[in-house]
Amino acid sequence: MTTSKKGEQLASELKSLKKEEEQLKSEIEIIKERIDTYRGIEGDKSKDIIKEEINKYEILAGYTNVKGEGIDVSIQTLSNSLETDASSSIVYNYDLLLSLINKLNSAQANAISINGQRIVADSYLHLKEDNLYINGTVIKPPYVIKAIGNPDTLASALQIKYGIVWEIEKYYNAKVTIEKSKDIEINGHNKKIESNHSNANE
Repeated sequence: MTTSKKGEQLASELKSLKKEEEQLKSEIEIIKERIDTYRGIEGDKSKDIIKEEINKYEILAGYTNVKGEGIDVSIQTLSNSLETDASSSIVYNYDLLLSLINKLNSAQANAISINGQRIVADSYLHLKEDNLYINGTVIKPPYVIKAIGNPDTLASALQIKYGIVWEIEKYYNAKVTIEKSKDIEINGHNKKIESNHSNANE
């Protein structure tokens, strides 16, 4: 990939992150307003509302099993030779997976996993001895990314012209399959993350 092309991609990702930051700030203001509202509610009704909010944020934090509609993304390398070709292997260019996760987050995914590993705030990807790790667990091709949210919105975020799927298929000799589903299951994260290398939510 040319330097200018990479620069355009990074600029686009920065724009997406700024948009996400604004959305988070807006959500914080909404939460503050809800807290003020809860203070004025008494009895069981208040408890039920708070319990519902807690459940919502446990899901977003990644520590609760989630089921719902969404998409199933599979990234399959087309040649075994890629395993030794660092310049065109996704293993050695795992920023592609980070970019894909960012696209899904920007498309309002409620939960994401890669090869069964839940993406949480402290998730990280790193390469060690030719193996790719996420949350301290080795993941190998094919890479299966599951995301819960609006299937059409999530799929469109990845299939945009000259987007991340196009880039993976054009430059990294891989086939990307995206399937919409009404029954996606993603397990909660249940391990303590002790490091913070390449953050999957950055």
